Formats: sequence, C-alpha cells, structure tokens
Amino acid sequence: MLVRVRAQKPVPFGGLSGDDVHIWDHDLNVIDEILSDPRFIESLHGSFLRASTKSSNTGRARMALNQVLRTAVLKHIKNWSFRGLFKEMQRNLDYRAFTQVFEGKTRSASALSRNVARVDADAIRELNERLCELAQERRVIRGRKFRQDTTVCETNVHYPADSSLLRDGVRVLQRVVARAEELVPSLGAMRDRSKAVRNRVLEIARAARGRGDAARARRDKSYRSLLRIVRPVVTQASRVADKLADRRVTRHISDADELAAGALKDVLDTMLPRVDQVIRQTRARICRGNTNYPDKLLSLFEPATCVIRKGKAHKPTEFGRLIDIVELENGFVSDYQVLNGNPNDATLLIPALERHKARFGRAPHTIATDRGYWSAKNEREAYELGVKRVSIPVRGHLSALRRRIQRSRWFRKAQAWRANGEGRIGTLKNVYGMDRCMYKGDEAMERWVGWCVFANNLVVVARALQKQERDESPGSTKGHEARAAA
Repeated sequence: MLVRVRAQKPVPFGGLSGDDVHIWDHDLNVIDEILSDPRFIESLHGSFLRASTKSSNTGRARMALNQVLRTAVLKHIKNWSFRGLFKEMQRNLDYRAFTQVFEGKTRSASALSRNVARVDADAIRELNERLCELAQERRVIRGRKFRQDTTVCETNVHYPADSSLLRDGVRVLQRVVARAEELVPSLGAMRDRSKAVRNRVLEIARAARGRGDAARARRDKSYRSLLRIVRPVVTQASRVADKLADRRVTRHISDADELAAGALKDVLDTMLPRVDQVIRQTRARICRGNTNYPDKLLSLFEPATCVIRKGKAHKPTEFGRLIDIVELENGFVSDYQVLNGNPNDATLLIPALERHKARFGRAPHTIATDRGYWSAKNEREAYELGVKRVSIPVRGHLSALRRRIQRSRWFRKAQAWRANGEGRIGTLKNVYGMDRCMYKGDEAMERWVGWCVFANNLVVVARALQKQERDESPGSTKGHEARAAA
C-alpha cells in the first residue's frame, strides 16, 4: 500500500513542541524546504502506480514516497552507493532528518534500491520540470542565456573484447541451463566448458600482447578454437529453450517450478540471439577481416552501449551513451537527452531551442555552443526562432565579415561563458556520478542521468537562494544599497 508522506517527528527532533527540524548542512536545509512541494510527491505517486496499479490500496505499507524521493536525492548528491547510503543514514542524524526517517527503522540497502528503482524515467523528468518552474518563480533562472554541449555517460561494462563477450555468453548460458536442469531433470546435463573457454581467452590475451604476423596467427588460431567451443553451448542451450516451451516436458513439475522454468526460458530467449550476434561479429573480424561490422554488440547485459569517439587524448574511445546537456544561468541544467548512437551535434541545436521556447514561452536572448553545432541552417533558424545573439564559431575558412563578427566583444564574451559549461559537465560527472551509469536495464541510463541532473539542479537552486538571502540581509552591501535606493 502506498503512503504519500510519513514524517512523524519524535521528541529529539522537535516533535514535542512542533518546532522545525534544523539540518546543519546548509545546502540540505534549503533543499529540504524545496522538496516540501507536494507536486514532487504526485510525480512519484504516478510512477509507482504505473509500476503496479494495485499498490495504491493493497499490500503492506511501503516506504513512504517522501522518504523515497529524499533518499534518492541524498544518494545522488553525495554520489554514494546504496550500501554507503544505508550506513550513513544509520549513524547521521542530519541525514535521517533530511530523509524524514527520524527515529524510524532504516531500510536495508536492497530495499532502498528496490524503492528508488520504481521511480521511472518519466517521473524523474517531471521532477526536473517542476524544479525548473520553481527556479523561475524564485528568480534563479530566466532562460535568457543558453549553452549546449554533449558528453558521454559510460555504461557499467568491461572492455568489450570479442573473447570476453564469448566467455560471458558461455558463462550465462551454462548457468541458466544448469538451473533449468535442477527444475526439470529430464533435460539432461550440459558439459561444463568454462575451463576450456578460460584457457582460450588467456591464449588470446597473451597473443594480443605480441607483435608481428606470428602473434597475429596465434591469436586467430585461438579465436577459431574458442568459436568451436562456444557453438555447441549455444546449440544445446537452444534445445533446452525449446524443451522448456514444450508442455509435455514440464507437465510433471510443480506450478512454482513451472513459473521458474518459464523465467529461465525468457532469459535464454534474450541471451541466445545476443550470443549469436557476438559469434557472427567475431567471425567477421577474424575470418574475413571486417572490423566495421554493423550494429556491433558491446555487452550482453547492456546491449544499448555504443562506441563513441570524442577526440579526447586520455580516452579516445568510450563505451556508453551520448548525453545532450542544455545549461542556463547559474549552472542550472534545463534539458537533457539520452541519444542513440553518435549523432552529429549540429542536428541537436534547433530541437533543443524549440523545447526551450515551449518551456519558457520565449527564445533565449543569447546562445553559445562550440563549433560542432554550427551550420548556416542552424544559425538562420535560431534567429528566426527569436534568438538575438548566436555565438557559434564557424568551421573552416572565415570570411572578412565572419572574422569581424567572431572578434566582436559580445561573441567572445558568450564563448567565454560557453567554455565554463565544461566545468558544469565535469561537476555532473565527478561530483554527481554522471561519468558512469550504475543502474541496470533498458531505461537505466535515462533514470541515472535524470537523477544526476536533478541533484545538480537542487544544489544550484539551494545555493542561489542562500546567496539571495545573504544579499538581502540588513548587514550586506547590496541590501544597504537597495534600502538607500528605496
């Protein structure tokens, strides 16, 4: 059963006299006030209902929605794992007051993970939209300045060598078939080929460290041996999947075992095509020398992972998803998109401007991006949408007029502000954890990026509000000037 708000303050936290709970962390104290908006809870309520329509009034009392929201926010602001979050909530009164657990029982790390996982990507996007509205109301952002850039959020995968992918495939298929054999003994036992696969993978790794034609020949020979081992595993796993679908084979087992067998068949139906694809791309590279295999699979567990090259000297190739980030004043991220593949940056500008115009009711006064977003069409359409100043460097040769524009004061000032956006991306990655997605599943990346952006925006708004309060205080210079002018 869903509980929207559970925040009973005990005596040590000010519950007896009704006083407000004081949180010593200044950022969390302001964020606590921001998250009291009831529309945040409504977004989570809709997400939990989408996950289970009967959960609103049936079953055990779940973790309250206000506690789920604040727990997820605290996790991403501090960039903790769920286990680290559980330990900190057990021993820190500030964090217990912020999450409104108070003296109640702290949920285990697995329970925290399950509850946060029920907040889907649409609900997180609604949270960011509501926070954007609150930032406008509090005069933190106005939407007049706009900068855009892309970055990579890596998926939680190992380096995608073909040999390691084949080893993963054998390991998963043998494990699932072994579990199926325990449920349905008539399936028969599968020969354990894990040791032979491990030896071939080690041979490939040793040969890859060598140079010359002899080392390449040893590597290719080991790859062919590995493929001859993997193919029978796939064939036998396919037969097991067919037998699990046959009612004559599973009619003697109990209903619970039949459900478990059905779940194992679903895993086989998912993994077998992926392992087949790895075999095909390995054969194309080893036997035919085709290194540009289309739609190459980089992970059996995160199939949406893409190869992205951003030209970084320290990391020329990254494996993950491309993220489009739109930033406004004070470092507030107003828009984010998780992209498929590695599209050209120039195709992203106008759709982002249209979303900005729909959100704020007007186009930004100034936009600033790097030269990857430039095209004559983009510049013309940006001015047609109502943008007053478009600061995008031109690629290639500059005409005399264009050189004069790019040397103008407003253009250089906008580019200097644009360069600061790299710092915001660094903050999202290094402080809030957007460098590597630790969630699992098809929509995991969008959920992870959404939480990182939400955590960043909460801290940005909290610090801007604290700055406004300091500026308006009686002892501040700005407050004194404002009273003198009045």
